[in-house]
Amino acid sequence: MSGGFKLANTDSQGDVTGKQKTFAVLVATTEVITPGDLVRIAGTANAQGVADVAIAPTSTASTGVVMSVDPTISGESLSTTHHVSGTLGTIKVNVDPNATYIVDVANGPLLITEVGLNAPADVTEATALGGLFPSVMKVNRTGAATTSTLPLHIVALLEDDAGVLGNVAIVRLNATTVAPGATGV
Repeated sequence: MSGGFKLANTDSQGDVTGKQKTFAVLVATTEVITPGDLVRIAGTANAQGVADVAIAPTSTASTGVVMSVDPTISGESLSTTHHVSGTLGTIKVNVDPNATYIVDVANGPLLITEVGLNAPADVTEATALGGLFPSVMKVNRTGAATTSTLPLHIVALLEDDAGVLGNVAIVRLNATTVAPGATGV
């Protein structure tokens, strides 16, 4: 599997309709943001009042997973699938706290005894692969624990393409900024 968080399912009713929200990415954002990346509200907004997001830190709550990048009409970058650093734009983020994602494991494989634990994310900025910028974020086995503030909850283990169980996992966002009573940023 390639990196990044890929929507697997939701324990909520229905599909992702209504669970994707538009967020702004400000010019001051210095990283590339691409579908499959974890993002977190940044505590500011664009000129229209739309909350700004940036790449989520490794061990803190995230807001959700980027599902798509809105096209930028200025400069006509209609075929760009990532948000270019240093530009103003908007992205769609899945904020469903009950969504599950398939993701590769860094420093793995995860063990069967680690299912049910929480884990940090392996947050790495996407780099160009040809003309694309695929997400390379993963769940990080190092640091898996019962700690409730870790951003990911390990739901299940899957085999990778080589048949190794635990090199791919199903996770749910554990610590999220959209849950009722969540700590502000």
